[in-house]
Amino acid sequence: MKIQTQAFRKIESTDAGAICSRVELSAEALRFLVPGLTPQGFLASLTQGGLPADAVRFLAFAVPVREGVWWACMAAQALAGPEVLPAHALSLEKAAAWVHEPNEETRRGCFTAAEAAGLKGAAAFAALAAFWSGGSMAPPEMPEALPDPRLSPIAVGASVLLTVTGADPRRMDDNFEVVLRRGLDIADGGNGRI
Repeated sequence: MKIQTQAFRKIESTDAGAICSRVELSAEALRFLVPGLTPQGFLASLTQGGLPADAVRFLAFAVPVREGVWWACMAAQALAGPEVLPAHALSLEKAAAWVHEPNEETRRGCFTAAEAAGLKGAAAFAALAAFWSGGSMAPPEMPEALPDPRLSPIAVGASVLLTVTGADPRRMDDNFEVVLRRGLDIADGGNGRI
């Protein structure tokens, strides 16, 4: 997969190392990290080095949370099997609704949908990424409990990786390429519907 050399429009950081300081990557991935490397250079190294799971985790931390949640939704849509459980469809619907209207009502609706999905699976993690985007994790009547800012991108990465591993295992390389292409399109300001 070829990665563009110009900066992605939605990735604010120009230093891959700054992004890597927040995300857990494999030792193999960190070997590609050199001082001053751009995010697009690091992503190219990861994909060409056969480390697509690390590329997914890195990209989940590189893009803003809204774009990350949208990527999780687009990845799930691209690789969904013929039968999607209603609770999982609802989680994706609620996560997409939050992307379009990121307010408290849609954010809390994401948690309710993720709970209905058993807090498991790619769709539930997409909804949890939206819920953990900000605001209190506690019920409205309880004292505020803010999420760790790493929770949303971790959930985005988990959602995309669960989407890949939940699809046809014989097509794992193709599955990774599909989700990474969509993620890269979103990182560059596209809608991820390639």
